[in-house]
Amino acid sequence: MFLIVLIDYGYRRDYSRYKADKYPVKHRRKVPFAPSLRLGPEYRYLLKQIRGLEQDLDSMVLSDTDYLELVSEAFTSNIHWSVALEGNPMTEEEVRRVTGSFFDGEVDDSPYGHVQEILNHLHSFFWKDELSLPWRAGVVSTVHSLLTQDVGRGYSPGILRTVFSSIEGGDGFEYFHTCPPEHILTELDSLLDWLNHSPYDEIVTAALFFHEFQSIHPFTDGNGRTGRTLFHLLLQELGLPNSKLCMIEKHLLQRPDIYYNLLAYTDQMNDYEPFVMYVTESILKAYEEAFGTLKEKDVLSKVDEVSRQLVIRSKRGGWFTLGEAVTWSGGLSEQSVSRRLRDLQGLGVIEKTGRTKATRFRFKTPFQDLKERSMRRFHEQVTLDGL
Repeated sequence: MFLIVLIDYGYRRDYSRYKADKYPVKHRRKVPFAPSLRLGPEYRYLLKQIRGLEQDLDSMVLSDTDYLELVSEAFTSNIHWSVALEGNPMTEEEVRRVTGSFFDGEVDDSPYGHVQEILNHLHSFFWKDELSLPWRAGVVSTVHSLLTQDVGRGYSPGILRTVFSSIEGGDGFEYFHTCPPEHILTELDSLLDWLNHSPYDEIVTAALFFHEFQSIHPFTDGNGRTGRTLFHLLLQELGLPNSKLCMIEKHLLQRPDIYYNLLAYTDQMNDYEPFVMYVTESILKAYEEAFGTLKEKDVLSKVDEVSRQLVIRSKRGGWFTLGEAVTWSGGLSEQSVSRRLRDLQGLGVIEKTGRTKATRFRFKTPFQDLKERSMRRFHEQVTLDGL
């Protein structure tokens, strides 16, 4: 009964009631940035559910075809919702076609700014290893530059704003006056110093960072897209790597009025709790959807325990030998382990190279070539010493 009550009130909050007393709300200077908040038992429950689903997703394995389809759908959804809010005219189906061409290795660049924006975002999903914490202002400028490169006129990739700015909704309603340009670098440095030493868990840290980033609004344009990209990178960096499989943006942004009102309310009232809860509920809903999809296609539900352990160990990365696989099998013969590895190859989970004694195996991921391609592009455009 207690569990039912927790689930019930965890999804019942009416976020439409959080509005500022007067609009537009003016940005409050926060140097040093030192937010504080109190979260009730419903937050702890939701966080526990998300972490449990993270573990569940990590223990599941899809064939390379099914995994590619799942990631393609997640990337398509998150990119579409993020860029559509900022005026990109492409439909979700059009974004899906660009994503498919990108995954097939057919396209990296486009002469059309709205298409190039999609491609830039697709590359961003492979940047995590290059942008691990701690972050400095150079990381933020680099991400903005890469996302807005060749998108079109009106953008100054990686250049901090020097003029007044405000946050407006799609109907032109002015919700928020952002940080004065003369204070941007000081406040951004303060935010990043806090981020690099945050005492909070992964979701609170990412949510508070995102809110303050939007409040500062360091660039003339592209702040929402940059902030949400950094938000996703933080979730993965801080302990939720499978968040990349989840359609989080759909739940965050499908009610723009609630999204913008919460941004303004938080800064006016210095009350972060509603925004954190809104973000947390959005993440949980996205994780539940991803779990439902993966559960139906989980390859490991169809194999024995030895094969399951072989796959779990292989997911740790790198090539391995048949002899090493035997040590993971609990005492089975080479012949039995070899047969299981052949079956896993047939399921599209394991791949091999070489012959006879030179044979090696590894967990099969459809994104190895894509990641290498994106990393080459990243290093061509970025001087890492500047990060």
